[in-house]
Amino acid sequence: MSAAGCSALWLAFVLLLALALALALALSPPLAKAGGFSCSPGARPVVFNFGDSNSDTGGIAAAKGRHIALPEGRAFFHHPTGRFCDGRLIIDFLCESLNISYLSPYLKVLGSNYSNGVNFAIGGSKTLPRDVLFALHVQVQEFLFFKDRSLELINQGQETPIDAEGFQNALYTIDIGQNDINALLSNLPYDQVVAKFPPILAEIKYAVQILYDNGSRNFWIHGTGALGCLPQKLSIPRKNYSYLDQNGCLKTYNRAAVAFNAALGSLCDQLNVELKNATVVYTDLFAIKYDLVASHTKYGELIKVW
Repeated sequence: MSAAGCSALWLAFVLLLALALALALALSPPLAKAGGFSCSPGARPVVFNFGDSNSDTGGIAAAKGRHIALPEGRAFFHHPTGRFCDGRLIIDFLCESLNISYLSPYLKVLGSNYSNGVNFAIGGSKTLPRDVLFALHVQVQEFLFFKDRSLELINQGQETPIDAEGFQNALYTIDIGQNDINALLSNLPYDQVVAKFPPILAEIKYAVQILYDNGSRNFWIHGTGALGCLPQKLSIPRKNYSYLDQNGCLKTYNRAAVAFNAALGSLCDQLNVELKNATVVYTDLFAIKYDLVASHTKYGELIKVW
């Protein structure tokens, strides 16, 4: 994800995203108003997030001691927060809609608040290889450690930020795959890139299955965005502009993103059938993010920075 998002941009984005989520959940069992997941009356919402820089609220800074300087954080927090954004991320708006605190990174030692969940996302993360820091599989293992330790302390009569009911009723969000696809596109032609999607999807499925086997029941899975519109990719020198579409985005990268999202959406449909008493909501972010570029004049002058 580029470092140039702005709060106004993301607010428009999240409003569109919330609408898409509401439509996707229309036929689901009774759900909490804002989060899209079942919650016992009076229980506070809990969110556990897994992913890359699109939802990293400071994990990479905490894990690697990386100093992320201004302009990151200037638009909303008015100081760097470890996010690769100068405003808020989708996960921040989700927390606001649930009236809970922003998610603290799992590895942030000081100042963390885990009463409403934990963020395991780390900037730069991929699904493969499985056992490298901080792959999706490792993030899920971190969650299992956090949960097991919490339940162990509860059994000892101690208080913990999240109880057993909180783990069961929580929303589990996954937003990953962008870095896997980008790495493949940097080295392989389109057809070979698409052929390598199944192992990536298998890792996402495996993560959901492991979480499900450990009691998780509510999942919100994000597709990838318009990869061909990322400034990171557009800044690479090229001999000509035949690779670009009418909005100045890389056609091959966007084709790959669309193909990946279609496969991920099918996987979520499959999981909804296979996982009994679970809700798996898939949100395709491509059209939403691409519209921010294609129709930037609708969202104000600041959209041009993105």
